[in-house]
Amino acid sequence: MRIAFSSQPIYSHLVPVVVPAAAEAAATGHEVVVLTSPALADEVRRAGLRPLVLPGALGPAELAQQPQTAQRLGLELPAMNDFGTRTIHTSPAHFTGMFVGPLAGVFAGEAIEALRDWKPDLVVGESTDYGSYYAAEHLGVPNAVLDIAPLGPFDEHPATLDQINTQRAALDLDPVTDALHPFRHRRIGIVPECFYPPHARTVSTRYYRPPAPPPPGQLDPALAALPTDRPWVLATLGSNAGRLHEQQRSLLDTIVEVLGELPVTAIVALGRDTDTRAWRGARPDNVHLTSFAPQQQLLGLCEVFLTHAGFSGVREALGNGVPMVALPMFAEQPANATRIAELGAGRRLDVEDVTHRSLHQAVSAVLTDPTYRRQARQVQRDMLALPEFSAAVADLDALVP
Repeated sequence: MRIAFSSQPIYSHLVPVVVPAAAEAAATGHEVVVLTSPALADEVRRAGLRPLVLPGALGPAELAQQPQTAQRLGLELPAMNDFGTRTIHTSPAHFTGMFVGPLAGVFAGEAIEALRDWKPDLVVGESTDYGSYYAAEHLGVPNAVLDIAPLGPFDEHPATLDQINTQRAALDLDPVTDALHPFRHRRIGIVPECFYPPHARTVSTRYYRPPAPPPPGQLDPALAALPTDRPWVLATLGSNAGRLHEQQRSLLDTIVEVLGELPVTAIVALGRDTDTRAWRGARPDNVHLTSFAPQQQLLGLCEVFLTHAGFSGVREALGNGVPMVALPMFAEQPANATRIAELGAGRRLDVEDVTHRSLHQAVSAVLTDPTYRRQARQVQRDMLALPEFSAAVADLDALVP
């Protein structure tokens, strides 16, 4: 079977799940390509896969550098002036504009041209990638959805269905009556059903363990040598940390200072482009500062994960049974943080509510109350009970006539 995988041109959408899923399909004998942008094509090649490069594929980072393009497409980019000082809630209307509307139509046009000659039997796009759904519909090919955003507002705004039908009309496709039409063939969940609130569950969803990431490299000897006489706590804001300007560093300062006061061994990631030697904040003896923390290696060694609540990090923490303190910053992170709290697997604290005292209380509670650990481990057990991802690939055969 010839399968075209696709993703929004965003690293965190493509690399943690879509690329490993495509690699799994290729390993089982399917012929695979990955639709992506010029900026991310090397990430696909590094996995030994073939990219189909769409020159006009733009993600939020590129759009922020091209305001005229965003204006032409009718996109209102979120105001990020308060980034790092408050949790920025992304509205369903913004989700529709950014992922469902004209930008997805541009992606679809290029995807159709790229796929017309390659002739896929099936298109598998991640859940915010409406462009590949439009392309599959135009080409008359079934599509499946790899759900990297279980809590996305897919049917929470009337404009979503309007935009779906506007883009369908531009491709001479009949209108549809359900905003969840892209999910109708198969929605591939990579967390247990319990992570989905009841209103977010669909009959087309089947749940599997996530595709296996590439094997981790050698653990940094400096990390391996850290004391083990106290619980380990990992704190990372992912790529968000690097976006914090000097005047917004108080969030990281607070994290470092609070962890320095607790009876823990802490590892705090300051951001890939941050030289730890240039760090001007506190340097407690029990806090190891690093530019980048190998999250997949460290989570299984930690008692608490302090996170911005991006889906990949949340999924990996739950897969290791690690409770969290969630400090959501933007996008779908607030919804993920709320779900963590609802499941009893951690606490949510919005950025504007982070003070020395509030963060100290939150981390202390998750560290000392065994209930959080038990609930995180319950989700871990549910995840371990799911079929392996190879079963998801095998199940895709049923979608192709």
